[in-house]
Amino acid sequence: MSPLNPLTMVSLMLTLAGLLGSFFYIQLSQWLRDLMALEKKSDLNRFAGSEAEKRALLECRVEYRKLVSWPTAVVNLSVILFVLFVLGNALLMIRTATADPLYPNIAVALWVFLGLFVVLSFGLLGLGQRSAAATRRILDKAAPKP
Repeated sequence: MSPLNPLTMVSLMLTLAGLLGSFFYIQLSQWLRDLMALEKKSDLNRFAGSEAEKRALLECRVEYRKLVSWPTAVVNLSVILFVLFVLGNALLMIRTATADPLYPNIAVALWVFLGLFVVLSFGLLGLGQRSAAATRRILDKAAPKP
């Protein structure tokens, strides 16, 4: 039996990271959009002068609690860490195939994907945290509280 070229196994790793990463970006992008919309809705109703504004603020408080709950944070961080693990594992696997003519191309693709994933993931998380903090400040200053 001939030894298995590690570059052939990397396709499995990239498929796994790509599928999970794509699903995660959809979820993370939707989370960020929801937070930003909630921030704007809270800001528009912050004076709570009318009954409609009071009701909207109450809805904002409920939505805020849902969006910043610990399960959401755990899922986001777990997916990021898993994709980083898969990519790191793939990079370690291909180190033994440096003589393969495709090695430089695959290594560059993995490093670029890793870099983009880290920058985008933590950038979206940071924007979400900033929006959540701004919404929290708006809701803390607004009346009425439940």
